[in-house]
Amino acid sequence: MSLAKAIGIGFLILLVLGLALAVINYMNQPPQPQLVTSQAAGLIYEGPPTTALAGYYCIESMNSANGYSIQLNALLSNMMEVQDVYVLPPYSSEPYYEPAVLHGDVLYFPPGTGFINAPCAWLIMSIENNYAYFGYSLDGQSITWFYKYPVGDATIEPGPSTELVLAGYGNGEQAQLGSGTLVYLALFYWNGTNWEPAPVGVFSPYSCTECFLTGESVNHAYVFTDGICSGVVSWPAPVNNTQCPGAPSFKP
Repeated sequence: MSLAKAIGIGFLILLVLGLALAVINYMNQPPQPQLVTSQAAGLIYEGPPTTALAGYYCIESMNSANGYSIQLNALLSNMMEVQDVYVLPPYSSEPYYEPAVLHGDVLYFPPGTGFINAPCAWLIMSIENNYAYFGYSLDGQSITWFYKYPVGDATIEPGPSTELVLAGYGNGEQAQLGSGTLVYLALFYWNGTNWEPAPVGVFSPYSCTECFLTGESVNHAYVFTDGICSGVVSWPAPVNNTQCPGAPSFKP
């Protein structure tokens, strides 16, 4: 073998090793907060199909000039979409819970609860006996069910359309987040016997080709999750100190 060939082979080996080390180093990097714009900001559910979800939210601080909502959205196996929402409209100082069901091209938007100021609480959706139940829990121990809707023999599917997010208050509006926004989120799924911390990710609409998207959004926010149950939405500073809370003790 000539010296030139030996040098060439050695160079290729070093190049391959360098690329392999770069890939390994990239894969070992800790997750970083992601900047999202003009979309809902929060967590997508990446666990198995399930019959119930429990989404925890805690609003440490909120700066939105035109209202906001915390939405637990779920795509069902029969392509219906259901929502359990904590909402503060811009024309009110009193938030409340409300459900929504998208069935084909028809949006059912029944009345919600009375006014409830609950900056930290649980949103719960459960499917039982062919009905989707919508509820909330203020203490993680008991559920107030406030609506149900017939959905047939369906399950909640994973993917971009099943999510726990901060967004606009409704009607396709965008929440205009200002400095001092900090919201912690966490998601659990029902395994048939117990609540389990849900595998989660940060949703990117650019990777979603066939999914239903909530019509509401935020103008901008940082979203962070380590992929295990919890996340945080913030503005203007990125935050990456999340921790999954203990599982709730209520049963769906």
